[in-house]
Order: sequence, then C-alpha cells, then structure tokens
Amino acid sequence: MLLSILIIQILANIVFRTIVIEARTVLSEYTHRPDVKHFESELDRTTGYWSPSTSSIDWCERNYVVTQYIAEFWNCLSSLVFCLLSGILFFQALYYRIENRFLLLCLSYMFVGLGSAFFHGTLTYLGQMADELSMVYSMIIWWFILFRMDKFNKIRNKMYRLDLGIVFAIFYGILWTYMHSLKTFIVIFQVHFGLMVFGAILKSIFIYRQTQHRTRYIMCLIIIYVTLLIPALTSWILDQELCERMNTTGGFNPQLHAWWHVFCAIDSHVGLVCTEAMRLLSIKYNLHKIKHADSSTESFKPEDHLHIRFYFGLPYVDYSHTIQLKQQ
Repeated sequence: MLLSILIIQILANIVFRTIVIEARTVLSEYTHRPDVKHFESELDRTTGYWSPSTSSIDWCERNYVVTQYIAEFWNCLSSLVFCLLSGILFFQALYYRIENRFLLLCLSYMFVGLGSAFFHGTLTYLGQMADELSMVYSMIIWWFILFRMDKFNKIRNKMYRLDLGIVFAIFYGILWTYMHSLKTFIVIFQVHFGLMVFGAILKSIFIYRQTQHRTRYIMCLIIIYVTLLIPALTSWILDQELCERMNTTGGFNPQLHAWWHVFCAIDSHVGLVCTEAMRLLSIKYNLHKIKHADSSTESFKPEDHLHIRFYFGLPYVDYSHTIQLKQQ
C-alpha cells in the first residue's frame, strides 16, 4: 500500500514537472496559430474580448455576433445543458445517498459542460483543453464504473486490486493529457473519443445480456442512447459540411453544433441513468444471493427491483421505490 502510494507520488511529480515545462513552450507557440481548422473558405477573423483565438479549431458559428464577450454564443450557451442535467442527477444522488462513483461521474459531466462553454466562449487553447480533456476524463470514469459493475469488494479488504484499476485510470488520463496538450490532435482526438463511446456501448450491451440485468428498462435505455447518437452525429456533420452555405448572405444558420451539444447532453443523461440502473440491479442481485444462499428455488427477478420514471421526457431511477421496499 505504502509502496504504491510512493510510486504514484513519484510518477505524478515527474509528469507534472514535465507538463509545466512543456506547457510554457506550447502556450507561446500557439499564440498565433497558422493551422486552425475551419469549415469555410476563409477563417473568421472577427475580433472580440478573447482575441486572438489560440484554439486549433473554429466552428461554423460566426464569432462575436451576439456579444463581444462570447466568441460563439449559441455553442457556449448550449454547453450548459450538460451542467443542468448532470446537476439534477448529482443532487438526486446526494439525496438518496447513491455510491460516490456516480457523484464523480455527474461532476465530470458538469465539467464537460463548463469546459465546452469555456472553449466556445473564448476559442482559446486553454478552453479547448478544458473541453476535450474533460470529455476523456468523464469517459474514463464511465469505463471504470462499467468494468466494476459487479464488484463489491471493500476498499480496506482489497486495496491492491482496487489500486490497479485506479492507478491505470489515472496514468491513462495523465498520459493522454500530456500527449494531447502538446499537439492538440483533432482527428485523433475525435476517433479516440468515438472509440471510447463505442466501447462503453458494447460493454453496456454485454452487461444487459446478463440475467440479473435483462429487463425492458435497461434495453429501452440502451436503445434510446444509441438512437440519440443519430441526430447528434447528423447535426455535427452537417454543421461542418454545410457551413459555407449556411453562413452566406441571406442564408440561415440553425446552429447545428449547438444542437449537437443538446443531443449529447441528453444522451449523457440517459447513459448515466442506464448505468445507475444496472448498478442497482447488481447490488440487489448480490444481496439476493447472500439472503438465499441456502436456497436454489428463489430466483432473482430483475423487473421487481428496478423502476424507471420519466419526467419531462427524461428517465430517472426511482430510488424511492427501493426505500419503500426496505421499510416493509
């Protein structure tokens, strides 16, 4: 235990010092970027409060149109939907005393929203890092929860095994932070994040196929999650492909990248609720096995242990039903 902590501290110090040294060079190099990716024939050079732009990409929304203090107003505003929806789930988790892992996941989605708002509001290198790195961090946390779905080992009893997962997650996050902050990959980042989402979907389907998770609620949530990716990706692609046409004189720009944010925020909400539901069933199934260890006739019926409620079209795990069952 002490050795693992010492190793983590040494690695963290080495990586931190390296990142600080390299960051100075990176920030000075990216003050006036010649390689900004944009989606019109000419880069939008409108100046505002945060000018000059230092990010490696400039989206289709025209800069500083609504106010001189926000570069991409609608993209910035729509990013806050992440904060709203994850904030609701965060307070629900606090109220029902759900596991800390879900509090952390909710917080990570809130940081995704704040980072995205910072990026689109300023179009700065620092804002871009806050946006893209927080997206990867949230996926790392989600993966950790999915791959520990059926684990119930106490920290004090299985510290070594737990440390391996946490150390790997931290190391992967630090490594990606270092690599991405030096070069600000665009295509590589997008492919990397897409693979993380695809892997999480496959893992969720695998968990659903287990007997204790096979309910219509889980299936429905997975289907909704995958289905929402279609309008989200469509908005994201069309915003880039039709950018020139939408921004020409007399054209209409429906701010499709802002709609991408809205769809992704709702999708993240659905994915988080689905993960909460699967974890609840895992806990209930574990308790059922302990309670009926001497009986093979008592079968576990997952549909009796999970209830999903919809409010304003958004799903939520009904933990109040679980509390009522405990009190009976």
